[in-house]
Amino acid sequence: MRSKDSLDSTRNGANMKKNVLVVDDEPKVLQTLRHLLSSMGEDWQFEFMESGFQALQLMAVQPFHIIISDLEMPGMNGEQLLTAVKQRHPHTARIILCWNDERPTLLRLFGTAHEYLIKPCDPKVIQETLNRVFPRNHLLTSPNMARLASQWNRIPSLPALYVELARDIGSENASLSRAGEIVSREPELGARILGLVNSPFFGLNRRVTSPVEAAIHVGVETIKSLVISLKVFSQFDAALVRACQLEGLWSHSWATAVLAKRICSREQADPHLVDHGFLGGLLHDMGKLVLATNLAGLYQEAISMAEARNIPLHEAEQAVFGASHAEVGGYLLSLWGLPDPVIEAVVYHHQPAQSLEPGFSPLAAVHVANELGQEKYGKPGMERASLVDLNYLADRNLMERYTLWQEMCWDAAKNPLGSDTVPKQTGVHP
Repeated sequence: MRSKDSLDSTRNGANMKKNVLVVDDEPKVLQTLRHLLSSMGEDWQFEFMESGFQALQLMAVQPFHIIISDLEMPGMNGEQLLTAVKQRHPHTARIILCWNDERPTLLRLFGTAHEYLIKPCDPKVIQETLNRVFPRNHLLTSPNMARLASQWNRIPSLPALYVELARDIGSENASLSRAGEIVSREPELGARILGLVNSPFFGLNRRVTSPVEAAIHVGVETIKSLVISLKVFSQFDAALVRACQLEGLWSHSWATAVLAKRICSREQADPHLVDHGFLGGLLHDMGKLVLATNLAGLYQEAISMAEARNIPLHEAEQAVFGASHAEVGGYLLSLWGLPDPVIEAVVYHHQPAQSLEPGFSPLAAVHVANELGQEKYGKPGMERASLVDLNYLADRNLMERYTLWQEMCWDAAKNPLGSDTVPKQTGVHP
């Protein structure tokens, strides 16, 4: 993991240029963007192109951290351009630019674009988007992370069923029933999802008996989150994971996700934010599985170091690998093109103050849910000091809310969040 000084240096743009390529076939739009982006500061460097073909030619000889492309362009449209960039330059963050009436098309671009901007662009929104995307790109281009990733022989892939569900949401035939039918193609997965949806966590008034019913009662986004987490966990070698003492990881991830979802809902957050909190909770410790499966001996060394020195595991991972499971998980999710709020929640869930997000976010929910979950739903008889970053919460005016979240967690511990009621996973499991 980078030191805080290194991270701050990166974010402040010290000693490096943040290269951005902007592509739009309308000269007037490019002129407007050139003017808006001129206020970004000397550490930002922009190139402007009027076609996707020109952009790809330039990218072949000059690296870019970020590309911003118009959606509708002649010859090569934005979707085609960003698809090519994803294949040829996977470490470049991809942002789509469109008019408001083109927003329904954005759903089809899941995995192709990381972010989107609506024309006419608000200068503040542009700056916030670029400042948020750049740190994620730095994670992808980190030489240390690339070195570590080169040692992985078994890397989970983004489940095809998840991609199909995401694309189906943006199609003309999208419906809750359709989403349930897609999940029903895999009976074992459908049964697992039914078990989770019927668990006390969702508090449904009636028992659902089919994936179609499940989608209707909990929504497509929740079904998508369950699909990706179940499919990803099942790709790991359970024997290796058990050898590294990670048997309870699924139960902890599930409890974290549920608490994060409840915290987001308590804050009356946007539905997308609630969904991002839930998915971030489910996947926040996925990096542990990657390290334990691919580098089992070294990971056991990290566990032993954490126990012997009485330090958090993520600090021991940093000492052994040069990166923590949080960064490893975020790296993989970045390659998959998952939404930035989910990636941030994973990367910074132990060190939330390193995020530039100014207020409440999925990261805040996952950070608190992870710690409260460890305190209340960890191994019986295991004492553990709270690692909630109170300074981070205070800086974002969330301390009063944190007290309410704690009370909600304690109430949930009585019913239905006791460790004995956490649903078991049939891939990585005790």
